[in-house]
Amino acid sequence: MQNFNFTYNNFEELLKQYAKSFNVRIKDKAVILPEQSGKGSICYYQLNNGFQVLVNNFSVFNDITFQHQKTNEEFFILRLDEIVTQEEIDDESKSAAVLANTSFDWIFYVKKGAQINSIHVLFTKEWLNNFLDGEKKVDYIKKYLSLKLATFNYESLDAEYKRLMKEVLLCNDKTPLKLLVLQNRIMLLVERFFTRMILKINDNSFEVKVSDDDLKRLVLVEEELLKDFSIPPPGIPKLARMAAMSPSKLKIIFRDIYGLPIYQYFQKHRMNRAKAMLISQKYTVKEVGFELGYTNLSNFAKAFKKSFDQLPSDLFEVKT
Repeated sequence: MQNFNFTYNNFEELLKQYAKSFNVRIKDKAVILPEQSGKGSICYYQLNNGFQVLVNNFSVFNDITFQHQKTNEEFFILRLDEIVTQEEIDDESKSAAVLANTSFDWIFYVKKGAQINSIHVLFTKEWLNNFLDGEKKVDYIKKYLSLKLATFNYESLDAEYKRLMKEVLLCNDKTPLKLLVLQNRIMLLVERFFTRMILKINDNSFEVKVSDDDLKRLVLVEEELLKDFSIPPPGIPKLARMAAMSPSKLKIIFRDIYGLPIYQYFQKHRMNRAKAMLISQKYTVKEVGFELGYTNLSNFAKAFKKSFDQLPSDLFEVKT
């Protein structure tokens, strides 16, 4: 298995990290995968509207884990990923349009033999705010995005998404007006994602029924909850005092915003952290369990199996 760890705020820097990881040189703003790793390319484009774009069109000969570590600077990334395995089964959880940003950790696992057709678009918070300013309920939409990005926003790739993606993937130096075509198709993909998201919000009469001050305190509560998995999570009374609200109010609005009760949210992120550590191949099962606050490894194994339907020791040839 190959494990790639990245930290970046722009795709040009990310392309350099890909080249270093694959031990190849960048040629014409592209990385060609070496024969021992896979077949295909990762190409970088800087568009006139300020968008940075990575076009990934390759297959892999080994299991690969891509792990992104959060940064202090915030940029948005619209990831359109179509992953096809050797069995030609399209995994919907990975074949989707996903809105993420650089201020969160994430991990992406690709199985040996998979074909990756994906387009990643990086843009600033300022661009997104300007794009949304003409919409009704714009404040609600911005609040939704600012808090929901922690859990990602998935949308399945329909035929129109795939048609536009194919036109980008097939674009090459022989394509007339190549950069103009790329910019047009990328903008259509971005507009499609946000237009469909806004329609869903409006159709569901979405409204964030939380004040701006409560939202700010809720973000602090979430940070406190997840800052250290080696110790038990703070109690509801302590978190409620931090949020300057009653325990019952905190539990209600936390679930409304983050989609899970407080301790389920903590456990979900705790187990995701465990999985990332195990996939990295840098830790034993025992080390991961202790790092995440489990003094009894049997309890850790049970919690992990409950989350992922497999034992920690079963995961990707991890060391025991």
